[in-house]
Parts: sequence; structure tokens; C-alpha cells
Amino acid sequence: MASSVDQALQEWASRASDEELDSGPRLEDLGGADAVAAEADSLAEGPQLPYLLTAVARGLDSLPDDQARELLAAAASGLRHPHSAWVLADALDIVCTQPDLATRLGSRTLRDLAVLAEDALSGDSDAALAQPAIAGLLRLALAGGTPHRLLALLTEITGTEPADALERLPVLIGIARDHFADTERLLDVLGALENQPDLAPASRADASFELAMAAERAALESEDRTTADKQLRVALMRFSEIDRTHEARLDARAHASAIQAVLAFADVEKNPTGAEEARQQLTEASSQLDATAAQLAAWTGRMHQLDWLSARGLTQSAWSRLVTTLNIAQTHLDQPSWYNPNGALNDLLHIYVASRSIHTPAPDAPGLTALISPTLEAPFVRSEGLLHQMEQALAHDPQFTDHPDAQALYEAVQRRRQQSATTTAPQEGMPGKLLEGRPALAALFRADGGSDPHALDLLEQRAHEITKGYTPTGNARVDTHLLTLLEIMKTSPAWKPSDSHYFTTLLEHFLRFLYDRFDAQANLYGDRTAYLGPPRKNAEDVEIPWNEKHLQDDFHQHLSPLFPPGSVERERSDVASGRADVIFTPQLGSRFVAEIKWRTSQWKSQDVIRRDYLAQAANYTATGPPFAFLLVGDASDHSAGHREIEDSICVFSHVRSATEIPRLVVTGVLPTARKTPHALRVQRPAGQSRRLNHSSQG
Repeated sequence: MASSVDQALQEWASRASDEELDSGPRLEDLGGADAVAAEADSLAEGPQLPYLLTAVARGLDSLPDDQARELLAAAASGLRHPHSAWVLADALDIVCTQPDLATRLGSRTLRDLAVLAEDALSGDSDAALAQPAIAGLLRLALAGGTPHRLLALLTEITGTEPADALERLPVLIGIARDHFADTERLLDVLGALENQPDLAPASRADASFELAMAAERAALESEDRTTADKQLRVALMRFSEIDRTHEARLDARAHASAIQAVLAFADVEKNPTGAEEARQQLTEASSQLDATAAQLAAWTGRMHQLDWLSARGLTQSAWSRLVTTLNIAQTHLDQPSWYNPNGALNDLLHIYVASRSIHTPAPDAPGLTALISPTLEAPFVRSEGLLHQMEQALAHDPQFTDHPDAQALYEAVQRRRQQSATTTAPQEGMPGKLLEGRPALAALFRADGGSDPHALDLLEQRAHEITKGYTPTGNARVDTHLLTLLEIMKTSPAWKPSDSHYFTTLLEHFLRFLYDRFDAQANLYGDRTAYLGPPRKNAEDVEIPWNEKHLQDDFHQHLSPLFPPGSVERERSDVASGRADVIFTPQLGSRFVAEIKWRTSQWKSQDVIRRDYLAQAANYTATGPPFAFLLVGDASDHSAGHREIEDSICVFSHVRSATEIPRLVVTGVLPTARKTPHALRVQRPAGQSRRLNHSSQG
């Protein structure tokens, strides 16, 4: 006969919504705290341990101290003696995503997991317990615990342990090496696992992949291009061999294609007039990466990846961004270079960082998660990437092209680089007073090259915008939102490479723009973002309202530095019989339009936005891919505040004929012309009199 808690659990599961099922049961859903406490020991010993942990975690704040201690003791016993490996894995998922629960369980959890892993690796207990126990140690260490027990365990692995105990461990070893210092010994462990013939082929492939990633990281952290190229060729050899022997390892094929493209750029740069073979290699690598990255996104059932390991939306965007830039680059190789090996290396760096980042609970924000990225020192790649962006600004941005101080700064960098190439004398350590307080430029310039602080501020702003567009924000909320939107886009039959990669890259920057501007004060970028705040007044003290052009200018400036010069245009005529606001054209036949509107009346639902603006936005897709953006500046009355961001972003589907592929329009409504926070007031319910409201306060 089922226990009372089991019966309550079954009844709750039969009536719970999808959201409630995802969140897990509360104590009251299991019959109440007293009923759970009475059966806590038996629940902890069986497959219900994850449910017990979830219910306890959600009720910790309301439980009496003695009852909380009783339930926590039972939960700790269940973790110490788990029913099975899958129960331990599910239970640790809960512990690692509930910081209060992990804190209350205490450091004893780390000791218990270390003992479980040691016994599993030595063959004294179920070998399958090793992977979830070590994964739990790793996640708790990354969330702020100590890594000592974890690293002691990993560095003692010889490859002679039970094969089942070593399954998936190479992935955990690689992540531990990325996130913790003094872990070079782990490379020896990976080498031993790679060469252990008794291991399963998939486990040996995991070890080979981690060694290839280590070589890629060494390339990204190199101090010069020669060393970087050498390490890249080592990584390419390893990734290519994994791809050859394990057809399901799309991750290895994607990295191999990316590295081939980077090396092809290097060959083109070395011999621009006679590099037909390198150009052909670039074309082939780009085409393969295009197809592989799409498959990789579709196959992220993560046969070789753990759910908590990767910031999936950011990783997918990073791959799509590289595909986009490589494909566009092929049409520009005969023109003055806008993209070079250093730029390609910089994109590869961001793929590496995104793919090795993990999600963990934010200790100061219950319910939210933080993104932890590995510490990756890559001064050469980062500084060369910034220098490349500077060169493009000087060549194409009117604010810099004719500015004497900007040109003087660039010439100072070139002189210093030439001196470094011809002498071994130490360089100056201080960049000069003019660059104090401007860290992005201080890393790039080593001497005062001008005297106009305004020019330096513009350059610093450009560097920050470029950095923000190409690196993870650390905001898992953005990542989750991006994934949700991408899942909707994937429902379109037209969501295929290369258009899917181009639009994914745009979608990431569109979403980041909205999140950034939702939080921003009106003076974030001076006049550029002033439209976010109250209207300005002229000399006669008359308010001058903001309009669509101000939002259009800001969005255009946000996108422009993130893509090749000329590929992002505004106010372009002859697009679906009209004039498009902002348009991105990565190549002929692929054109993506952002329609921008300005609204002064309030909107009560998304149906209002659909009715008023969707038809025009969808019409711009008439001769291109069926994907577009609609950005609405909401300048209505915000005296009571504005809607949350999730309620302001959606994807509209629009069909104009029975045979047409539905047009998917990603729509964002951005509150503009906002009042300052101290001016906001709570609105009275309709029909409530001022007198009644006053008397109720008394």
C-alpha cells in the first residue's frame, strides 16, 4: 500500500500545471510538513529523494527549527546513501540550484560526495555514482565552495578505474581545468584516459576533445600570432581526428571548421595575391561550419554535454556570429580588409568562453541564476581585436575618419608596434595621464597620442559597445529569453542555414539592445539615449517631444559596429515598395529589416501592437527570408511605471495567403519618454473616489 506522502504526490502530479511540475512540489502538496517528517527517512532512501529535497527547499523559511533539522538530516542521509545514480544526479540538481538548501546542508555534503566518488572509482560501490558525485562537487565548488577535494580526486585518476566510473569524467576534468588555477596535472590525466584501451570509445573521444580544447585555449592565450597558429594546428589535428573517427561529434567538426577558417585568413593575409588555395580552404571551411553549426544547434540533446554546463543561447549565438562573419568575408577578400585573422581569433575566443560557461544560482538573488565564465587570459587576441576595430572606425566611421587626435593615437600605436618588432627594450608600463580612467584604450595604446578627451570618450564608448556585443553578459535571464525566442523561430520551415545564422546573430543583438535600454537611464550615452527620459525644453521653455528618429538612430548605431561596414543601412528605399528603417544585408538574397515605430497612446495587450504595425513589418519580407523585427518606442503615459520586459517582447506570425510561409516578426516594445522613478505614482482603481481613498488611509 502506498504511503500517504506517495498518494499525495500522485494526486498533486495529476492536477499540477506544467509550471508547477517544473518547480516541484511544496510540503503541503505532499500532505504537509508533519506527514513528510514522519516518512522522511523512507523517502530519502528511495527514488523520492529529489521530491523531498524540493519540498524542503521551498519550505525552509517557514519550518520550525527542530522540524527543519529533522528533514535536513534525512535529506543528508539520502545523499550519503543514494538509491541509485540517477536519483543522486536529480537530487544534486536540486541542491546545486537551491543555495539556501546547500548552505543548510553544510560542508558535510562535500565530504559525503567525495567519499561516494572515491568508493565508486575504487570499485567499492556502484561505479555509476562517480559521475554525478564529481559533477556535484564541481558545481558546488564553482558556486563558491572549495575545490580542494574535487581536484584531489581528479588528479589521482589513472585510467585503470572501472570504465563505468570514468564515463563522462573527461568533460568534468576539462571544465575543472578551465575554471580553477594550478590544474595542469589534469592534462596528464586526460592523456591517460585518451590512451586507455579498456575505456569506451565515447569516453576516450571525450578525453581527446578536452585535449583539443586545451590546445585551442593555449592558442587563444598565446602572446603572438606564431605561437597561436602553432597551437591552432595542434587543436585542428585533434578535432579533425575526432570528427573522422566519431561521426556524431558535431562539436569537434564545428571547432575544426572554425580553426580552418582562421588559419585560411592567416594564409590569405601572408600572401594576398597568390592565395587561391587558402581562399578555397576558407570557402570550404565556411560552408562546412555553416551546415555543422546548424546541426549542432538542432542536436543539442547534448549527448556529449551536460545541461548545466553551457549557456546554450549564448553559445549558439557565438557560432552563428562566426558563420555570419565568415560568409560575408568571402565577398570582401578582394577589397580592403575589414576582417582579418585577429578578428577571427577574437570570434573564436568568444565561442570558447560561451561554450565553457555554466549556470549557477545567484546567491544574492533567489530564483535567478548567474553565468560563471572561465578566466581566460588572452591579451594578444583581445588587444588585436580592439586594434582591428579601431582600424575599421578610422576607415569607415565619420566621427573618427577625419579626427586628427584619433589618427594620432593610431599612429602612436603603429610606431610602438614597429619599435617592439625591432628592439627588445622594455616598453613603458604607464599609458599616460590622458588614458587614465579609460581601461579599454589603456590596454591598446601605450603613449599619449592626442589631446582631445572627447575623442577618447567616443573611442572608449565604441570599445565598450563592441565588447558588449561579442561577449556573454553574465545575465542568464537574457540567455533563457534568447533560447525561448529561438525555439519559436525554429518552427519555421525556412529556418535553415545561412539565414538562420544571420538572424540568430541579429536576434541576440536585438534582445541585448532591449534589455540594456530597459535598464538604462536617459544619460547612458548622452544625447543618443536622451529619448529614454522626459522631453527636453527649448529656449522658450516649451517641451520638444521625442520621435521615431531618435530610437532609429540609437538602434542603428547599436548594430553598425557589430557588422561589416555597409552591411547595416537605414532609411533605404525600394524595399517592398517602401522605405525600410534599418536593414541588414549579409549577402545577396538575404535581407533582414527592422521596422521602427513611435507610439504615444497606451497599449493594453500585444493584440494592439499586432493590429497597428504587424502588416507593414511583415511586408518587408516579401522578397527575402520570412523573418523581420518590429521595434516600437512606447512614449505613452508611464506615470505608473511600465511593463516588465518579458511582457514587451514576443514573436508574431503573419500569413497573407494560404500558400505563403508564415512571416515571423520578433517584436519589442521599448518604454521611452519615461518619467524619473521618484515621479511615479500608484494609480487608483477605476471608480474609487478621492475621498474614499483618503479616508481609508486614515
